Amino acid sequence: MSATQSPAVTSPAVTSIAAASSAIVLPFARPKRPANRMTPRDRIEALEWASRARGLGYTRIAFDSSAADDEPELGDFLLIYAPGTMWAAWGVGCCDSGFMVWRPADGTTLSWHATILRALASIPPATP
Repeated sequence: MSATQSPAVTSPAVTSIAAASSAIVLPFARPKRPANRMTPRDRIEALEWASRARGLGYTRIAFDSSAADDEPELGDFLLIYAPGTMWAAWGVGCCDSGFMVWRPADGTTLSWHATILRALASIPPATP
């Protein structure tokens, strides 16, 4: 024992590759998103995107849900605003099969995406 080690300190046991290969890995499936509702993970990913969206020219996002209005067919959505505007520049709606991106100004649906990150990545920089 060296002078810098105390008697209670031990070295970790060395394991062989054979021992490591006998481990059982338990897969954890991502929970399925309920119908047209955003999961907490969807919301967190949108908020993380919003923190970077200032570089694209957007100042804020707002979440909304039709759950309180008892209109389940509408689903959850978020609106994306450019600076100094009262009307949202973009909307991302949660649908049964993923997310749609639309222009709230005229209601035009522009694209469909499997994940919210892909939907947000499809939004171009704000025009001045």
